[in-house]
Amino acid sequence: MLSQVLLVSAPGKIILHGEYAVVYGKVALAVALNLRTFLRLQPQGNGKLDLNLPNIGIKRTWDVAKLQLLDTSFLEQGDFTVLTEEQVEKLKEVAGFPEDCTEHERLAVLAFLYLYLSICRKQRALPSLDIVVWSQLPAGAGLGSSAAYSVCLAAALLTACEEIPNPLKDGEAANRWAAEDLELINKWAFQGEKVIHGNPSGVDNSVCTWGGALRYQQGKISSIKR
Repeated sequence: MLSQVLLVSAPGKIILHGEYAVVYGKVALAVALNLRTFLRLQPQGNGKLDLNLPNIGIKRTWDVAKLQLLDTSFLEQGDFTVLTEEQVEKLKEVAGFPEDCTEHERLAVLAFLYLYLSICRKQRALPSLDIVVWSQLPAGAGLGSSAAYSVCLAAALLTACEEIPNPLKDGEAANRWAAEDLELINKWAFQGEKVIHGNPSGVDNSVCTWGGALRYQQGKISSIKR
């Protein structure tokens, strides 16, 4: 289990062309933006799970021991399950939303809880973590804010639970994961996007994971090298 502070970031995205033409089998071209979402994960020993999203005014705390007692048997069906409406309702009960909570806030918390419980369930005990996520990306502007959020969560949780190695070596200020690790990050980020958007194409999370430019056509995503 990770014992040090981890700082992760992911870029936003913009679709240059083809956003609507893809439904007719045409090509869409998407590129990463130099606007990023940042996440700081800090292990803690107080038995709490803290989530702070200052951009949208969310600050939530859960008791890890209570989360440990939850029935998460539906996650045993495989790493990449699709949540049913009934399962989403269970997650909402766990989240304990206040009455004045907006839909935007609900989805952000649900995506977090889903990724935390799904990725960390293989641990002997769920980890006590303090997670803060902030962003340069405006929400709801089509710039991939939710995808960058999901990518940061997936990368940080996978690293914390040692599903992928920490890419930082001694003395390094920054680095990125190997290709196979980015593949796993992208798959989990896509699950987070499904919680938020229902049936996303996978373009947003792919650009936010890999950066650069991507070509999307008929469900196939490929990186543009030049």
